[in-house]
Amino acid sequence: MKHRKSCIAILLCAVMIFGTAGCSNTQDTDAKTQTESKEEQKDTEQEKKENPDKEVKKEDPQTDKKENAETKEETGTQDGEKEAVKSDADVQESQEESVPVQTGQAFIYVPDENAEGWDVNQVEIPQVSADALIGQLVGAGVLTDSITVQNFEETEEEGQYVLKLDLSSNFKDSIRSMGTAGEILTIGAVVNSFLDTYQAEAIQITVDGSTLETGHEVYEGFMTHMDYQ
Repeated sequence: MKHRKSCIAILLCAVMIFGTAGCSNTQDTDAKTQTESKEEQKDTEQEKKENPDKEVKKEDPQTDKKENAETKEETGTQDGEKEAVKSDADVQESQEESVPVQTGQAFIYVPDENAEGWDVNQVEIPQVSADALIGQLVGAGVLTDSITVQNFEETEEEGQYVLKLDLSSNFKDSIRSMGTAGEILTIGAVVNSFLDTYQAEAIQITVDGSTLETGHEVYEGFMTHMDYQ
């Protein structure tokens, strides 16, 4: 019985000793932790005092992702605008290259020096028109400069591509002042110049909307390409 009590006493002493040691270790650990924390706080305060303008910036992954996305979007927009400007410039350059100069070829018949036929002159004019052809004939000395075009039509008659030319009344006056050869050569110069230039099959010439009549001939209806005989 005494031996049992002694064992119990020994065990109680051991428990007390280990408990005291554990508390001591815990207290030492807590004291050490508190000391380290105080030292870190002290270092931080010291650093703030030494560098008052320095701020610790925390990185935000979400903010970085957003900024990167906005940068990529802005870069893509700029690249798209550059491509659009380049595309517009290419289209404009292509259009400028594809637009031809509006010129045309005209065939002007001029009575030769011996009054035996016509010399044919091929010329470049800004635009093929009845006024331009009459102007060329006036410039070549075939017609007087007072003759003008009253009306001009390109049409189709009985399946043929034909022309209708109406001139001012002084054209008739000029023709009537000529002899037979001069009349034929002048009328032929007008007829052939228009037919060759427009590649038409026939032409009708009127004066102030009426049939052309001279002292030698009545030019009624359509005339085809003329030859001097």
